[in-house]
Amino acid sequence: MKKLAVLISNYGTGTNLQAIIDATESKKINAKVVVVVSNTNEAQGLLRAGKHKIQTAISPKKEDLIKILKKYAPDYIILAGWKQIVTDQVIDEFPNKILNLHPGLIPDSPKGTVKNPDGTKALWNKGKLANIAVQNFLDQKATYAGSSVHFLTHEFDFGPVLERAFVKIIKGDSVESLYSRLKVKEHEIYVKALQALSTSTVLVIDGGGRGSALVDKYQKSPHVSKVLAAPGNDLMLINIKKPVKIFPDTETTDIKKIKKICTDYQVDFVDVAQDNAVAVGVTDALRKQDIQVFGPTKAAGQIEWDKAWARNFMKANNIPSPAFKICKSEKEGIDFLKTQKDSEWYIKASGLAAGKGVIYAKNNQRAKEAISQMKSFGKSGETFLIEECLHGEEFSSFAFVDGADFVIIGHAQDHKRAYDGDKGPNTGGMGCSSPPKAVTPKIEKQILLIFQKTTKGLAKIKRPYRGVLYLGGMIDYGGKVYVVEFNARWGDPEAQVIIPSIKNDLYEMEQQILSGNIKKIKLKKDNKYRIVVTAASKGYPNDYSNVTGRQIKGLDKVINVQIFGAGIRLSGKKYIAGGGRLFYVMAEGRNVQEARTKAYNALSKIKIERNNLHFRRDIGYRDLARL
Repeated sequence: MKKLAVLISNYGTGTNLQAIIDATESKKINAKVVVVVSNTNEAQGLLRAGKHKIQTAISPKKEDLIKILKKYAPDYIILAGWKQIVTDQVIDEFPNKILNLHPGLIPDSPKGTVKNPDGTKALWNKGKLANIAVQNFLDQKATYAGSSVHFLTHEFDFGPVLERAFVKIIKGDSVESLYSRLKVKEHEIYVKALQALSTSTVLVIDGGGRGSALVDKYQKSPHVSKVLAAPGNDLMLINIKKPVKIFPDTETTDIKKIKKICTDYQVDFVDVAQDNAVAVGVTDALRKQDIQVFGPTKAAGQIEWDKAWARNFMKANNIPSPAFKICKSEKEGIDFLKTQKDSEWYIKASGLAAGKGVIYAKNNQRAKEAISQMKSFGKSGETFLIEECLHGEEFSSFAFVDGADFVIIGHAQDHKRAYDGDKGPNTGGMGCSSPPKAVTPKIEKQILLIFQKTTKGLAKIKRPYRGVLYLGGMIDYGGKVYVVEFNARWGDPEAQVIIPSIKNDLYEMEQQILSGNIKKIKLKKDNKYRIVVTAASKGYPNDYSNVTGRQIKGLDKVINVQIFGAGIRLSGKKYIAGGGRLFYVMAEGRNVQEARTKAYNALSKIKIERNNLHFRRDIGYRDLARL
């Protein structure tokens, strides 16, 4: 976020200042007014600054101005009725950072001219200020009046022009009537110029399909000039509309390297989209560098990276969840099972395990075997949970949270098991559909209450959550919603169906969230149904080593879908398998049937050598049965 200093005087009523303040607060400009400076205590704009709790400073002598500006270190300095001459020292200290509004049409070169919309020569009005300049438009019988926003240089009323505005002069115009219309245009071009200057470089901390969906969405924002991704994936290099730089050798937990990327590439905004990045405190570290970060702190993110802590939090806040037992050793777990009747269980590693730390056990004996497997998850499995097995229909819900309030963004239905019919081992997600018909208005009321309790509960223990919060839920056969888990980021592959459904500018929404103004968000979504199918290497989520390095063919032949990259590499012009989940095919339609047809038609054209492409063929089957 850019920092602005606005310089005013007691000339005028401060309307230019107000236009800039309004644009920053509405997030039209990705900037913040850090100080309003006047040469006198009598400037009306100081009152406007006070109402918006903006710092003010008085500089009665022009020589004092540079000290004030150095103190606040603004990215841009805005002259909005400033009466003092800006010294050469200030101009040299802040080159191409001081914006001025001139009531005339400044050319691009000293001997150049500007043409009015009707082709007549526009008036520069060099050396003429305010009312005198407006009177000159009338005296010279100009067809148009106009103003220019330009960078201040040593040469008076000249410098690189950022924006121009034209106002047609009508018969009978006076200085007052003409200037009143010109003022409206001046406000607009000041804001427009600052919008262009305050575009941001965004870094997405993620390398899979979720990160690909975020990169795609950020690139559609006029507030974003450049998108980076760490580690990113090779498909991001060819499937996007603006240049993107990836850092494939960067671990999402490498805080030192991420900080260096932010410094080297002047990153303004970071989206911490990866669970392990939240867990190590990437958000906390970057905020200390005064970088805007979308994503929860390590403390708030414990709701995901420590399942034992999360279950105790849910219990304390009366959030419906399955019965559980927290165990810190294999013996403790087995001793607990000896006291329980033979049942179905889920054995869960308390720490992060790439979506694979949950093992279903159909009876107590299998549960004992699953407990012995917890050590394979290393530190993440040192503490584990034994949870009752709930039956019903799973879903995922997502909300933006600003620390005190939230907005539900959407719902999806993940297909976590490796094979059709929800069989086989758990994976990071084999596909997703949205919006799921299982989430009825009655169910959504329960979801709303859970988000309320969670948001308030985290704020109460001084861990305010800011970011996207993922509720993984279960609807039992009686219609009651239980929380299976919370995640402190977008889901993958849920992000690939929900993010494209949002019609709002994602960057603008996140600015409101970080400012604590979530209530100002008016969520707009389309009415399309979407499914995404995960294309994986055969053998995933277990051994797929014999697939790695093989060529993927047909990606350039698919139509009517969007491809999000993950574990895929480019070797020259060839696509090479480089991981478990390779890429995602997202399709949209009026209903689940239309979306499925598009997705599977596309997948039929894509192959890996020796038939090594694996994907489920039943994504969205529950909603298909409900048609």
